[in-house]
This record gives sequence, structure tokens and C-alpha cells, in this order.
Amino acid sequence: MVSKYLLILVILMAAIFIWRGNRRVAAKERQAKEQRTKVIDMQPCRWCAVHIPTTEAVQGKHGSYCSVAHLHKAEP
Repeated sequence: MVSKYLLILVILMAAIFIWRGNRRVAAKERQAKEQRTKVIDMQPCRWCAVHIPTTEAVQGKHGSYCSVAHLHKAEP
């Protein structure tokens, strides 16, 4: 009699464990999808033409550069 209830309890706990695990995976996938949909403005470097995010670009008199070294090469 007790083993019957114990078996039901084990099956119920396993089902809850699997259900919670699937919820976590779904939440991570949803978060990853939201991250992918964000758009980042990109600009080409005036020296080497490599595209870099606007927030990381080094601004010069004549445009944006990917590094300070390219800024100094283009604008002495």
C-alpha cells in the first residue's frame, strides 16, 4: 500500500522536475531571441573600412575610426 503512494510521489516529482527544466530552457531561448532582435548602429572606419559599432568608434575631424592608431594615420 505504501509503495503505491511512494511510486506516485516519485512519478509526480519527476514530472515537476522535467516541467520546471523545460520552463528554464524556454526562458533562456526567449531571452536569446530578444538579444538577437536588437539593432546596433555600425559605421565603417575611414582608414580600413571595417565596420564597428557607433558606440565604440573613435571620432575624428573627418569621420569615425576603429582605433586611435587609424585616427592618427588618417589625420596627422
